[in-house]
Amino acid sequence: MENTIATAAAVVSNSGAVNGILGLNLTAGQLYEILSLVASILTAVSLTVKSLYKMRWLNLFGCIGFTIYGVLIQAWPLAIVNFYIAIIDALGIIKLKNSDKSTFYFGELGDIGEKYFEQFYQFYEDDIRSFFPDVSYSDLEIAKTYVLFRDMIPVGIFSIKQQDKVAQVLMDYVVPRYRDGQFGFTMYVKKVYVFRDLGITKFEAFTRVQAHADYLKKMGFTVIKEEDSEEKRIHLVKKLNE
Repeated sequence: MENTIATAAAVVSNSGAVNGILGLNLTAGQLYEILSLVASILTAVSLTVKSLYKMRWLNLFGCIGFTIYGVLIQAWPLAIVNFYIAIIDALGIIKLKNSDKSTFYFGELGDIGEKYFEQFYQFYEDDIRSFFPDVSYSDLEIAKTYVLFRDMIPVGIFSIKQQDKVAQVLMDYVVPRYRDGQFGFTMYVKKVYVFRDLGITKFEAFTRVQAHADYLKKMGFTVIKEEDSEEKRIHLVKKLNE
Protein backbone atom coordinates (compact mmCIF):
# COMPACT_ATOMS: atom_id res chain seq x y z
CA MET A 1 0.00 0.00 0.00
CA GLU A 2 2.88 2.37 0.81
CA ASN A 3 4.35 2.00 -2.70
CA THR A 4 0.92 2.54 -4.27
CA ILE A 5 0.38 5.77 -2.35
CA ALA A 6 3.87 7.03 -3.22
CA THR A 7 3.28 6.32 -6.92
CA ALA A 8 -0.12 8.03 -6.85
CA ALA A 9 1.36 11.06 -5.11
CA ALA A 10 4.08 11.32 -7.75
CA VAL A 11 1.48 11.19 -10.54
CA VAL A 12 -0.78 13.82 -8.96
CA SER A 13 2.15 16.11 -8.23
CA ASN A 14 2.93 16.12 -11.95
CA SER A 15 0.14 18.48 -12.98
CA GLY A 16 1.19 18.36 -16.63
CA ALA A 17 0.75 14.60 -16.78
CA VAL A 18 -2.63 14.74 -15.04
CA ASN A 19 -3.87 17.54 -17.29
CA GLY A 20 -2.78 15.54 -20.30
CA ILE A 21 -4.71 12.51 -19.13
CA LEU A 22 -7.86 14.43 -18.20
CA GLY A 23 -7.67 17.03 -20.97
CA LEU A 24 -7.76 19.88 -18.45
CA ASN A 25 -5.66 22.93 -17.73
CA LEU A 26 -5.37 23.07 -13.95
CA THR A 27 -2.58 24.20 -11.68
CA ALA A 28 -0.99 21.82 -9.18
CA GLY A 29 -2.77 23.62 -6.35
CA GLN A 30 -6.17 23.16 -8.03
CA LEU A 31 -5.48 19.45 -8.54
CA TYR A 32 -4.59 19.11 -4.87
CA GLU A 33 -7.85 20.78 -3.86
CA ILE A 34 -9.85 18.48 -6.12
CA LEU A 35 -8.11 15.48 -4.56
CA SER A 36 -8.95 16.68 -1.05
CA LEU A 37 -12.57 17.30 -2.10
CA VAL A 38 -12.95 13.79 -3.52
CA ALA A 39 -11.38 12.30 -0.39
CA SER A 40 -13.76 14.33 1.80
CA ILE A 41 -16.79 13.16 -0.18
CA LEU A 42 -15.75 9.50 0.04
CA THR A 43 -15.16 9.77 3.78
CA ALA A 44 -18.50 11.53 4.34
CA VAL A 45 -20.44 9.00 2.24
CA SER A 46 -18.78 6.13 4.14
CA LEU A 47 -20.48 7.36 7.31
CA THR A 48 -23.93 7.15 5.72
CA VAL A 49 -23.91 3.62 4.27
CA LYS A 50 -25.48 0.82 6.28
CA SER A 51 -23.16 -1.95 5.14
CA LEU A 52 -19.99 -2.19 7.23
CA TYR A 53 -18.19 -3.77 4.29
CA LYS A 54 -19.03 -0.86 1.95
CA MET A 55 -18.22 1.63 4.68
CA ARG A 56 -14.73 0.15 5.05
CA TRP A 57 -14.05 0.36 1.30
CA LEU A 58 -15.28 3.95 0.94
CA ASN A 59 -13.37 5.06 4.01
CA LEU A 60 -10.25 3.27 2.74
CA PHE A 61 -10.27 5.20 -0.54
CA GLY A 62 -11.03 8.44 1.28
CA CYS A 63 -8.08 7.94 3.64
CA ILE A 64 -5.77 7.04 0.77
CA GLY A 65 -6.81 10.29 -0.92
CA PHE A 66 -6.08 12.29 2.23
CA THR A 67 -2.75 10.50 2.67
CA ILE A 68 -1.70 11.47 -0.86
CA TYR A 69 -2.94 15.01 -0.28
CA GLY A 70 -0.97 15.22 2.96
CA VAL A 71 2.21 14.03 1.24
CA LEU A 72 1.77 16.53 -1.59
CA ILE A 73 1.36 19.55 0.68
CA GLN A 74 3.85 18.10 3.20
CA ALA A 75 1.26 18.00 5.98
CA TRP A 76 2.85 14.97 7.59
CA PRO A 77 0.47 14.57 10.58
CA LEU A 78 -2.47 14.48 8.12
CA ALA A 79 -0.68 11.94 5.92
CA ILE A 80 0.43 9.71 8.79
CA VAL A 81 -2.96 9.60 10.55
CA ASN A 82 -4.86 8.82 7.35
CA PHE A 83 -2.32 6.21 6.29
CA TYR A 84 -2.80 4.54 9.67
CA ILE A 85 -6.61 4.61 9.26
CA ALA A 86 -6.26 3.21 5.74
CA ILE A 87 -4.30 0.25 7.14
CA ILE A 88 -7.04 -0.32 9.75
CA ASP A 89 -9.69 -0.25 6.99
CA ALA A 90 -7.72 -2.69 4.84
CA LEU A 91 -7.31 -5.11 7.76
CA GLY A 92 -10.99 -4.71 8.58
CA ILE A 93 -11.97 -5.63 5.02
CA ILE A 94 -9.77 -8.74 5.16
CA LYS A 95 -11.28 -9.70 8.51
CA LEU A 96 -14.84 -9.24 7.23
CA LYS A 97 -14.15 -11.40 4.18
CA ASN A 98 -12.49 -14.19 6.15
CA SER A 99 -14.42 -14.26 9.40
CA ASP A 100 -18.05 -14.38 8.24
CA LYS A 101 -19.09 -17.94 9.00
CA SER A 102 -22.78 -17.16 9.32
CA THR A 103 -25.35 -19.96 9.27
CA PHE A 104 -28.29 -19.40 6.93
CA TYR A 105 -31.70 -20.98 7.40
CA PHE A 106 -35.13 -20.37 5.90
CA GLY A 107 -38.34 -21.74 7.34
CA GLU A 108 -41.79 -21.83 5.81
CA LEU A 109 -44.35 -19.39 7.16
CA GLY A 110 -46.58 -22.18 8.46
CA ASP A 111 -43.74 -23.55 10.57
CA ILE A 112 -42.60 -20.17 11.89
CA GLY A 113 -46.00 -18.85 12.95
CA GLU A 114 -48.18 -16.17 11.40
CA LYS A 115 -48.22 -13.91 14.47
CA TYR A 116 -44.42 -13.78 14.60
CA PHE A 117 -44.27 -13.14 10.85
CA GLU A 118 -46.87 -10.37 11.08
CA GLN A 119 -44.86 -8.52 13.74
CA PHE A 120 -41.67 -8.84 11.70
CA TYR A 121 -43.45 -7.54 8.59
CA GLN A 122 -45.01 -4.58 10.41
CA PHE A 123 -41.68 -3.57 11.93
CA TYR A 124 -40.01 -3.31 8.49
CA GLU A 125 -43.12 -2.46 6.46
CA ASP A 126 -41.96 0.96 5.23
CA ASP A 127 -38.67 -0.43 3.94
CA ILE A 128 -40.37 -3.51 2.49
CA ARG A 129 -42.88 -1.42 0.54
CA SER A 130 -40.13 0.81 -0.84
CA PHE A 131 -38.76 -2.24 -2.68
CA PHE A 132 -42.00 -4.19 -3.23
CA PRO A 133 -44.80 -1.62 -3.61
CA ASP A 134 -47.02 -4.04 -5.55
CA VAL A 135 -46.91 -6.91 -3.05
CA SER A 136 -49.40 -6.89 -0.16
CA TYR A 137 -49.31 -8.77 3.10
CA SER A 138 -52.22 -10.92 1.94
CA ASP A 139 -50.22 -11.89 -1.18
CA LEU A 140 -47.51 -13.29 1.08
CA GLU A 141 -50.06 -15.27 3.11
CA ILE A 142 -51.39 -16.95 -0.02
CA ALA A 143 -48.02 -17.61 -1.65
CA LYS A 144 -45.24 -19.95 -0.54
CA THR A 145 -43.43 -17.69 1.90
CA TYR A 146 -40.27 -18.25 3.90
CA VAL A 147 -38.76 -16.33 6.81
CA LEU A 148 -35.00 -15.95 6.42
CA PHE A 149 -32.71 -16.45 9.40
CA ARG A 150 -29.02 -15.65 9.75
CA ASP A 151 -27.45 -17.19 12.84
CA MET A 152 -31.08 -17.68 13.94
CA ILE A 153 -31.79 -13.95 13.73
CA PRO A 154 -34.79 -13.15 11.48
CA VAL A 155 -33.41 -11.05 8.63
CA GLY A 156 -35.76 -11.31 5.67
CA ILE A 157 -38.66 -12.65 3.66
CA PHE A 158 -38.61 -14.80 0.52
CA SER A 159 -41.91 -15.48 -1.20
CA ILE A 160 -42.73 -17.26 -4.46
CA LYS A 161 -45.86 -18.12 -6.43
CA GLN A 162 -45.36 -21.38 -8.30
CA GLN A 163 -47.18 -22.32 -11.48
CA ASP A 164 -46.03 -25.62 -12.94
CA LYS A 165 -42.24 -25.38 -13.31
CA VAL A 166 -42.01 -21.58 -13.08
CA ALA A 167 -41.92 -19.68 -9.80
CA GLN A 168 -42.54 -15.96 -9.67
CA VAL A 169 -40.49 -14.28 -6.96
CA LEU A 170 -42.96 -12.00 -5.21
CA MET A 171 -40.57 -10.84 -2.52
CA ASP A 172 -36.88 -11.22 -1.81
CA TYR A 173 -36.31 -8.89 1.13
CA VAL A 174 -33.45 -8.63 3.60
CA VAL A 175 -33.25 -6.06 6.40
CA PRO A 176 -30.71 -3.26 5.82
CA ARG A 177 -28.14 -4.45 8.34
CA TYR A 178 -27.68 -7.80 6.57
CA ARG A 179 -28.06 -6.58 2.99
CA ASP A 180 -24.71 -7.87 1.74
CA GLY A 181 -25.94 -10.33 -0.90
CA GLN A 182 -25.03 -13.43 1.08
CA PHE A 183 -28.59 -14.57 1.58
CA GLY A 184 -29.32 -14.04 -2.10
CA PHE A 185 -26.34 -16.25 -2.92
CA THR A 186 -27.68 -18.86 -0.49
CA MET A 187 -31.18 -18.89 -2.01
CA TYR A 188 -30.31 -18.60 -5.68
CA VAL A 189 -27.05 -20.56 -5.83
CA LYS A 190 -25.98 -22.55 -2.78
CA LYS A 191 -29.38 -23.98 -1.80
CA VAL A 192 -31.17 -23.71 -5.12
CA TYR A 193 -31.66 -27.49 -4.98
CA VAL A 194 -34.48 -26.86 -2.47
CA PHE A 195 -36.50 -25.29 -5.27
CA ARG A 196 -35.43 -27.82 -7.86
CA ASP A 197 -36.88 -30.48 -5.56
CA LEU A 198 -40.22 -28.63 -5.82
CA GLY A 199 -40.09 -29.09 -9.59
CA ILE A 200 -39.11 -25.49 -10.27
CA THR A 201 -36.84 -24.97 -13.28
CA LYS A 202 -37.07 -21.19 -13.61
CA PHE A 203 -37.53 -18.10 -11.44
CA GLU A 204 -39.11 -14.95 -12.82
CA ALA A 205 -39.54 -11.56 -11.23
CA PHE A 206 -41.26 -8.28 -12.05
CA THR A 207 -40.13 -5.04 -10.45
CA ARG A 208 -40.49 -1.29 -10.84
CA VAL A 209 -37.55 -0.62 -8.52
CA GLN A 210 -34.22 -0.29 -10.33
CA ALA A 211 -32.19 -1.12 -7.21
CA HIS A 212 -34.01 -4.44 -6.89
CA ALA A 213 -33.50 -5.20 -10.57
CA ASP A 214 -29.77 -4.50 -10.20
CA TYR A 215 -29.63 -6.87 -7.22
CA LEU A 216 -31.39 -9.64 -9.14
CA LYS A 217 -28.96 -9.26 -12.03
CA LYS A 218 -26.10 -9.80 -9.58
CA MET A 219 -27.86 -13.00 -8.50
CA GLY A 220 -27.84 -14.31 -12.07
CA PHE A 221 -31.17 -13.02 -13.38
CA THR A 222 -31.40 -11.79 -16.96
CA VAL A 223 -33.58 -8.90 -18.10
CA ILE A 224 -36.17 -10.06 -20.62
CA LYS A 225 -37.78 -6.72 -21.28
CA GLU A 226 -38.82 -3.43 -19.79
CA GLU A 227 -42.53 -3.12 -20.35
CA ASP A 228 -43.72 0.05 -22.10
CA SER A 229 -46.23 1.33 -19.60
CA GLU A 230 -46.56 3.98 -16.95
CA GLU A 231 -45.40 1.43 -14.36
CA LYS A 232 -42.26 0.56 -16.37
CA ARG A 233 -41.96 -2.89 -14.86
CA ILE A 234 -38.76 -4.82 -15.50
CA HIS A 235 -39.15 -8.53 -16.26
CA LEU A 236 -36.25 -10.78 -15.22
CA VAL A 237 -35.73 -14.54 -15.30
CA LYS A 238 -33.21 -17.04 -13.97
CA LYS A 239 -32.98 -20.70 -15.00
CA LEU A 240 -32.23 -22.95 -12.06
CA ASN A 241 -29.82 -25.13 -14.00
CA GLU A 242 -27.47 -22.17 -14.56
